Amino acid sequence: MAAPRIWQGIADTLKIRTDKPELLRAQVGALSRQIPFLYMLLLANAVALAYTHYGSAPDWMTIYSVIVLGTICIVRAIAWDRAKIDVDDIDACIRHLKRIRVLAVVIAVLFTVWAITMFGYGDAYQRGHVAYFISITVVGCIFCLVNFPPAALLVVAIVLGTFVIFFGSSHNEVYVAIAVNMALVSVMIIQIIRSFYANFSGLIETQKDLEVQHQAMIELSRQNENLALIDPLTDLSNRRAFFSVLENTVKDAKDNETFAVAMIDLDGFKPVNDVHGHPSGDELLQQAGKRLRRILGPETLLARLGGDEFGLLLKGYGDPLELMALGKELCDDLNRPFILNGVTVQVSASLGFATYPTVARSPNGLFERADFALYHAKKNARGEAVLFAAHHETLIRHDSQIEQALRKADLSKELSLYYQPVFDIQSGEVCSLEALARWESVLMGPVSPGTFFPVAEKTGQVSFLTRVLFEKLMNDMADWPEKLPVSFNLSARDIVLSDTVEWLIEEIKKYNIDPGRLTFEVTETAFLRDFAAARTSIRYLRDHGARIALDDFGIGYSSLRYVHELEFDVLKVDRSFVSPLPQNERSRRIVKTVIDMCQNLGIDCVLEGIENENQRDVLTTLGGRLMQGYFFARPNREVRLDALEDALKH
Repeated sequence: MAAPRIWQGIADTLKIRTDKPELLRAQVGALSRQIPFLYMLLLANAVALAYTHYGSAPDWMTIYSVIVLGTICIVRAIAWDRAKIDVDDIDACIRHLKRIRVLAVVIAVLFTVWAITMFGYGDAYQRGHVAYFISITVVGCIFCLVNFPPAALLVVAIVLGTFVIFFGSSHNEVYVAIAVNMALVSVMIIQIIRSFYANFSGLIETQKDLEVQHQAMIELSRQNENLALIDPLTDLSNRRAFFSVLENTVKDAKDNETFAVAMIDLDGFKPVNDVHGHPSGDELLQQAGKRLRRILGPETLLARLGGDEFGLLLKGYGDPLELMALGKELCDDLNRPFILNGVTVQVSASLGFATYPTVARSPNGLFERADFALYHAKKNARGEAVLFAAHHETLIRHDSQIEQALRKADLSKELSLYYQPVFDIQSGEVCSLEALARWESVLMGPVSPGTFFPVAEKTGQVSFLTRVLFEKLMNDMADWPEKLPVSFNLSARDIVLSDTVEWLIEEIKKYNIDPGRLTFEVTETAFLRDFAAARTSIRYLRDHGARIALDDFGIGYSSLRYVHELEFDVLKVDRSFVSPLPQNERSRRIVKTVIDMCQNLGIDCVLEGIENENQRDVLTTLGGRLMQGYFFARPNREVRLDALEDALKH
């Protein structure tokens, strides 16, 4: 059983492996470097053998035969040296290997016949040279052909096989011994050829696998690089890609080249997430991205920067009218209803533009100004586009001045509280006070709360302001009647930080104030930031006895849901509904609805912004009871309840 396997192995070794292209390329590549040396070796050894036999053997053997054989060797060596083999052409490689196999047989037969014929001439030394010529030349040729076993084994079989038979049948003990040695060496050489070929073939397979792995790694790296630049939810570019392209665009910008950066934010996205769930929110972002892409086309860089914020890089745009027209088209398209899992929802979109090089020449400068234009749009023109202009630069500098002044200020001295009463129209009494912050800056003079609080919120300083003001409130309340309630405003940042609300309760306990006297006012912005955290904080404050008021009720997106889930104690109707009351029937109906809802829920309804007698009378007719505004009293540092109540009666 072993012998057939050996012969089968040898037969397989003699085949040209056309099924392994990489192996064929490697064999041809190796042979193209080694075969020229094989021919030079044959030529040199043949000349040496002819030289030692010159005069003993006929001239046709020592001169003419060598010339013929040498010419063949030189021609083939030059041909191989000059050959330009395309190893990528598998058919060409197979043809070369087949030619080598045939030539190996031809050359082996020619030199073997010539050497055996030469063996019949000369003395013992000269015959020994023939045996040496055969052995050393075969070994050299084998090393040159070892990468291609079909040729190497044929050379072994033809040359060594012939001489084993020739010496073995000579009846000369020395030659018979040489034949035995040659036979053993032949077996060893065959095993070496097979072993080397197996290793060589395995090495090529390993290289192939490594190349495949390397290509796979390159492809994976390319995919990872692409993934690192793509937002997986919307398949748009991500923040990293946006800033990378923006930096390169600014760096490569030529003279007189113009382009624009735009920031888009979806107004009302957070309530969609809260009410309909995150899958619907994700679907909304995907649909919004598709709407934007449909308008902008594939050439425009469109990126999701995070959350519900998108960034655009608009090359070739510089005309303000053209930009504003595009901005209106984008905002109008996003303002159309979305169908999310069978449910219709509607959001709006605000947009901010900044142009290069008009307003900034750096990537950060462009982004910051586009972001400020977006902020300005959300604050003053929600659902519209705003182009950053010179007066916005003034606002930025003013905000920067406020930020620096806040950082340098001794807020414990510069901040103060003014109090505006909330009146019960039916009883004619002050039912509570609202604490309002005032800042008398040493550097800037009086600064409006509507100006410095947004800056403090944006720069993370608002929590410190809250603590300073609340300590002042605690000191003031210690001198007031024990049952007088006070409301205190908390920022969106305050209400989502557990350590802030915990600190508020600890301060109330420290000053021995009844928590029931305190109402903390929060706006819907707090819930848009982090609904879960805001709900936890509100429940914590209520569990400790404090009351919670929803300020600016009616101008948000999901106020009724918040009223239902968070169980507010007070709703404060925004002044934007109160101002048009005397002339606007629709406003009267809305306010009447809110007043009736509060009565049904058993919570207080405070009507803000009453500035004249007509507004008061209409609200009284609608059933309003708790009112606040300049018509009754302006905010004041000193609190004199008797004077306030007397003023109300008159």
